[in-house]
Amino acid sequence: VTQAANFYGEGGSYHKFAGKDASRALGKSSLEPADIENSDLSDLTEEEKKVLDDWFKKYTSKYEKVGRLVQSKL
Repeated sequence: VTQAANFYGEGGSYHKFAGKDASRALGKSSLEPADIENSDLSDLTEEEKKVLDDWFKKYTSKYEKVGRLVQSKL
């Protein structure tokens, strides 16, 4: 996310999210590796789902979509 390299670049407060599906961590407002590395959303509470939806709205209104992250099945 080059528009916010100070957040997502090396050493930035959210650099751990770069190149990952950070949905779970965002919904849980967590920087814990267990949440960043886990993309399972099935156990999020309704409140956490709302938090995630708010993040989605923020990101889609602020940043231009330039690609899509897909999980390899290798």
